[in-house]
Amino acid sequence: AGRHYVSTVTPESRSMYAMENPTPPESLDDPAPVDLSATTAQDLGRLLLEWRSHPVKQGGKRLWVVIGVFVLFPVGLTLLYGPFYGVLALVILGGSLATYFLPTDYFFYTGGLESVFLGVRRRFTWDQFRSCYPDRHGVLLSPFPQPSRLENFRGIYLRFDGQASKIMAIVSERVGAHTCESEQQTGSLQ
Repeated sequence: AGRHYVSTVTPESRSMYAMENPTPPESLDDPAPVDLSATTAQDLGRLLLEWRSHPVKQGGKRLWVVIGVFVLFPVGLTLLYGPFYGVLALVILGGSLATYFLPTDYFFYTGGLESVFLGVRRRFTWDQFRSCYPDRHGVLLSPFPQPSRLENFRGIYLRFDGQASKIMAIVSERVGAHTCESEQQTGSLQ
């Protein structure tokens, strides 16, 4: 006798989405990335706020810990496994710690925001963000209404660098105060 196979039918919206986008979304509420590379700063409207974040300039104990890891870990790998692994660790650590050692410029406009890091510009419109999560050092703007594993890749983390109250005032106004974690948490950021 022959084998019987059971086929499953997926809902129409999921199969249509799969035909258009080969990478499956986390859910059907997964917002598609918006390409704003052709937009200019003038397209985003009037400038509201600009600041530079350069965490290494804040110094303190954290700076010495980061420098210690950045130097000692590759040296240790070089002594244990050879120079290839030491250089590889240096490259990986350098890439992951670049935002700590090098400055990032942020610009808030009436129609959106822009970040510039190593000459690379990322532009977002305010309506792309559906939630935000402030902490002591900055705020994560996310395109997802609930926490998602993809928000670190699709959203943007804005470091406060002494501008917490101004940044949160604009974010609350443009993204929506109800979408940020809590007013109590936001008030303690200053």
